[in-house]
Amino acid sequence: MRPELSDPVTPAAVPAPSKGRPRSEAVSQSILEAALDLIAEHGTIADVSVEAVAERSGVSKATIYRRWSSKEELIATAVEAIKAPIPATMPRTSLRDDLVHIGNNMRKTFGPRDRKVFKCMMTAVKEPEYKRQHDRMVEHRRLFVRDTFAHWAERGELGDGVDLDLAVAMFISPLLTIFVYSHYPELNVGGTVERFVDNLLRGIGGPAYVSR
Repeated sequence: MRPELSDPVTPAAVPAPSKGRPRSEAVSQSILEAALDLIAEHGTIADVSVEAVAERSGVSKATIYRRWSSKEELIATAVEAIKAPIPATMPRTSLRDDLVHIGNNMRKTFGPRDRKVFKCMMTAVKEPEYKRQHDRMVEHRRLFVRDTFAHWAERGELGDGVDLDLAVAMFISPLLTIFVYSHYPELNVGGTVERFVDNLLRGIGGPAYVSR
């Protein structure tokens, strides 16, 4: 015997979708912004407490700890949030084009507050827990670049025997130094990414790049 069908749900019984960002996302963003503001104001991460972040953002400590298990995780998340996102799409026309695309994506313009925060984080990562949280947050970026190198290595666009992990470090570190940590400001100009990638590929690229 077939089971009876339940009464259909009427349109009035279905809640209307909410408009705008979910409240929880807005709260999380206000917490992260408060943390970043306090770091820049104090000039050090050590002097910023969860209590101060809670007071600045207008939430309870419990609200913060429901989202992040520790101050270190909160700070690492806040710092990661001000970086440019990973590109959603890639050219995939050549290794050079992909690296230029990633590099230009890193040329986000950072204001005075964010530059202060980055400098503070450079000091904080000397402590094991901050380093662990920082490394965990940036791992997806490192893997994204590594996958790009691996993609083109399979197609002969890298030199024989190139260490992919070392190639990632050789690519990312100078760009972070110039565009994120604001060293060598004379290099933070248009065309730097292209020139940097061309110089890099003359060293680790396949025959097509070495001959250029």
